[in-house]
Amino acid sequence: MQGVVIESSRTGHIRLLHEDDRYLIVSKPAGLLVHRTPIDAHEPENLKDLLRGHFSGKLDPVHRLDKPTSGVIVFGKDVEAIDACKQQFESKKTDKSYMAVVRGWIDAAGCIGKPLPKGMTGPTKLAQTSFAPLAKCELPYTISRYSSARFSLMQCTPHTGRYHQIRLHFRHFRHPIVGDSQHGDKHQNRAFAEFTGTHGLLLHARSFAFDHPEGGRLSITAGLPPSWIQLQPHTGWDLNEFTSEQTTRDEP
Repeated sequence: MQGVVIESSRTGHIRLLHEDDRYLIVSKPAGLLVHRTPIDAHEPENLKDLLRGHFSGKLDPVHRLDKPTSGVIVFGKDVEAIDACKQQFESKKTDKSYMAVVRGWIDAAGCIGKPLPKGMTGPTKLAQTSFAPLAKCELPYTISRYSSARFSLMQCTPHTGRYHQIRLHFRHFRHPIVGDSQHGDKHQNRAFAEFTGTHGLLLHARSFAFDHPEGGRLSITAGLPPSWIQLQPHTGWDLNEFTSEQTTRDEP
């Protein structure tokens, strides 16, 4: 079943990455809500409802993924499967990796440790995001007082699950994610989109791994969406190596 495409009229393809008796895992396109909430009741589509139109039975997401973020999202098919995955989140036994394009050049790996609220508001708690640069580029257009614009392609690993964690951490690091309308550089966002033709938040949930309740570790990788690939002629980055999709389950 891997690779089956479900069409969203507004946001594009939803790719099936894995399905078994306990889980359904897809690659969410950017711009699509995971599920309906009272705050977003006006949205005409959400991922959960679209999936339920194609797959029968119970389906509930086991983790969050922001509306403008693309990539791996896991749905559980029963209460025990959902709880098993959520407990691994709480005990930090899952592995998640993201890709992002950020403003400026970052030359070395590191970790951002700024505390953040668990939700939109409330007391701050420990929050950690590791990062490693994959590539960088300089684009020949004027922005602010600079005659060119510099960007880095990053791999990001959140070790905690705070609200907008990666986005807020890179803003704190003064390297906001390109296309972030809430926490980013609006002037750079506009100039980048006009120059490259790529719009929206450049944050992609590339991979996710957790222990399957029936044994073995399930690892899922989602390829970059087409909007990222059109960056290649402008940045010189070889993004084709990140278009592959893979599912593996280690034997217990």
